[in-house]
Amino acid sequence: TIEQAALGPASHLYAIFIVLSVLHVRIQVSIVSGIVAAAGLGTIVVFSGFEPSQSPQEQSVLPMSLTIFSAALVLCTGAAAGLVAMRMRLYLETAAQEASARVRAEQDLRAGALIQQSLMPSDPPKISGYEVVGWNRPADETGGDYFDWVPLEDGRFAVCIADVTGHGLGPAMITCFCRAYARTALRVDKRLANALNRLNSEIANDLGPGRFITFASVLVAPDCEEILSVSAGHGPILVYRAADASIESHDADDLPLGVVEMLDEIAPVKHSLRSGDLMLLITDGFFEWANQSGKQFGTHRLKESISRHGDKGAQEMIHGLLADVEHFVQGTPQPDDLTAVVIRRILDKTTVSKVAEI
Repeated sequence: TIEQAALGPASHLYAIFIVLSVLHVRIQVSIVSGIVAAAGLGTIVVFSGFEPSQSPQEQSVLPMSLTIFSAALVLCTGAAAGLVAMRMRLYLETAAQEASARVRAEQDLRAGALIQQSLMPSDPPKISGYEVVGWNRPADETGGDYFDWVPLEDGRFAVCIADVTGHGLGPAMITCFCRAYARTALRVDKRLANALNRLNSEIANDLGPGRFITFASVLVAPDCEEILSVSAGHGPILVYRAADASIESHDADDLPLGVVEMLDEIAPVKHSLRSGDLMLLITDGFFEWANQSGKQFGTHRLKESISRHGDKGAQEMIHGLLADVEHFVQGTPQPDDLTAVVIRRILDKTTVSKVAEI
């Protein structure tokens, strides 16, 4: 009968057919599915109408308009499925584009991280009478800190550390040209103050608004107990005395690089290091790292940590500092880049008391 044809289980399979058509994510497939379903339902109903009824109870009580409406409803369902398929397609295409962009961004970050890490020295400098070790761990894949040691023509070394505002790919790019400028300035100028001013002039022309770099450099000569330091906004510079485990703290000598076009004439600070003494150059990522209560590690805890680990080797001392900070913060995410350089005086046969300025 018409009722059995229009309302029977077989005709309802068309709904499943239309729903499954959405999975193709093509509007044309869903619309064609609706047309086919409507045509099939109409055909079933038309052909069932030619069958003679066995009894009055089997005669159709449904008006033909209702069967036509059922076919139209199936057709509209196909059109609605087509719109759903179109929306799904747009969503999937957008998601695929965003995923592709994320992959490219991650690849760029990894490439930037490899470039940045390759610019940092992998081996410590060979300076008679000294142990020099540097360590860095960025907060992101790339960071805004770097350390370096620049060999000079007369056999001395300029040990450097820098911290660019922020962290990520942008600051990482800034550290690359800061390193290049610093190496050139330190090799060309014969005085640390002149080299720092030359570096600042180059940096000021390249940095955008709101950007600056804290920078410190230490001049170390082989077998000489006196070293020279100069700092542009970078501090504190800490000196550990092995004789009594005391800590000396030295603030920055001038403004960070890039803040003004010309720095003041800076006289380098002289430090006399005896056997076992050391100088620590460190970025603020260590002492500004806060625990879950929002309390920062702070410079006073940093000094206490240096006193505990100051009698160790340079590498072991850095690991000790890091362990103390991580124990204090109790698992809070690292908010900033971490960089440390230790310049440790070791026992030697020859001692020179003075080092000439450059």
